Amino acid sequence: MNKKPLYLKQIISFIKKQSILVKKIELINLLDAEDKILAENIYSKINLPPFKNSAVDGYAILKYDLNNSHKIISKTRIAAGDSKEVKINKGEVVRIFTGAKMPLNSNTVVMQENTKLENNKLKLLKIPKYGENCRHKGEDISKGKLVLKKGSKIDVKNLNLIAAIGYNKVKVYSKIKVGFFTSGNELVRPTTKLTKSKINNSNFFLLNSLLNKNYISKRFLGNLSDNYKKVENNLLKNISKFNMIITTGGASVGDEDHLVKALENNGKIFFWRAAIKPGRPIAVGKIQNTYIICLPGNPVSVQLLYAFIVKPLILKLLGAPLKKISAEKLKTNFSMIKKTKRLEWLRVSKKFIKNEYVIVKHPKQGSGMISSISYSDGIVEIPEHVSSIKKGDTLDYYDFDKLFN
Repeated sequence: MNKKPLYLKQIISFIKKQSILVKKIELINLLDAEDKILAENIYSKINLPPFKNSAVDGYAILKYDLNNSHKIISKTRIAAGDSKEVKINKGEVVRIFTGAKMPLNSNTVVMQENTKLENNKLKLLKIPKYGENCRHKGEDISKGKLVLKKGSKIDVKNLNLIAAIGYNKVKVYSKIKVGFFTSGNELVRPTTKLTKSKINNSNFFLLNSLLNKNYISKRFLGNLSDNYKKVENNLLKNISKFNMIITTGGASVGDEDHLVKALENNGKIFFWRAAIKPGRPIAVGKIQNTYIICLPGNPVSVQLLYAFIVKPLILKLLGAPLKKISAEKLKTNFSMIKKTKRLEWLRVSKKFIKNEYVIVKHPKQGSGMISSISYSDGIVEIPEHVSSIKKGDTLDYYDFDKLFN
């Protein structure tokens, strides 16, 4: 076991080395494929567009006639879906609509807005350039081109493309099976009538939401009590049912934190503790073929560690390539001294001040401050080597909508 806290870069390097765990492949309807991981390369079997067509409503014109200001309007009209083969005569234009098949001898369309009808003749108010407003066969996607690679996540950005090239079924990896526990004798179902030292189990709702993805089959396995034997028994009886088990709480160094001990006694710990604030007490290991992720109990840590570590690991085990989470470079609207040599994630809001977007620090930064995420727009990342921030410094900003998508 690596007892020295790992930097985030080292953890990402560990994730990159993990092999595909879910190898079962399913052929499913494209309608059901959003958020799934492709198990095949997708090549286009057609050209896109499949034929030369008009990009606008207007008039198809010959190259020969581009400089003639007045044209005769042909009686032929071409609408989207028409299959007729049309040729234009010299001195004529043909009425054509967006998406309609272009005449065989024309590559140019003058927009309707740039014309005027005068005595059944068309006057060009603006002469188009040759080839303007014409979409050529295969100019977007050519037949045989690799459209999406195996391991790509199907989403709103590429569903349209898959459908456009004619696929209505795709091969995807089966869902990864994830079980999750919360832990602690103090946890109860949400209530306003808390007694003694009880607290509401918000982590159940948080993890249940984070795991609510079409590539994950999730199941809540219950709340672990602060008893080593019970913790161990609950872990072991579920190992064969899941590809991954996630726990929250019980991964620190307290007398009642039994998860790391149970993991060490029954499997292998890859690392324990990260040089990250918030989120230091994270442990990642394996019992048999099942990954065990022990997250801290603080909800802020759970949420951020899931975004930067757990989700990338899940996607890697499903065959998706590891992609760097995109950040936005923004200036700070605050100054501060960083007391640790750890990577720090500060909850911030993105504000438009004096003609530019800047980041404003949320006043409550403790890892137990659940409201700090609810009332912020994202986080700013302060690297390990940075010890102080001055107003106007540029840092990496991560929007929550992108992190938890």
